[in-house]
Amino acid sequence: MRPCLIIAAGILAAAPLASLSPARSAEPLRMTACPSREKTEQILQSGGNLNPDGCRTVTVTRVDSPAGPVCVMNFGESQGIVGAITSAAVPTEWWTSCENLRQP
Repeated sequence: MRPCLIIAAGILAAAPLASLSPARSAEPLRMTACPSREKTEQILQSGGNLNPDGCRTVTVTRVDSPAGPVCVMNFGESQGIVGAITSAAVPTEWWTSCENLRQP
């Protein structure tokens, strides 16, 4: 599985995305995303109290555009030296149609 798909799976498992529906929210949606299913399951099993190494806080913001609503996922809120290196080497903002951010 490609890394972006693993991250997307972590996002979907970490928090419901109902707030990205057409009813607009003034606040961006903040959630934790992990590079593996196991780490996401650890967060779920701890009731959100655990933050495994390698997981990041991701902010999803809806932006209206002439083509329709698009959402930006910002992965730049990482911590520690590994997070800083990753943020420097990999794009921290990813854009997609908000239609793509629905629970399967």
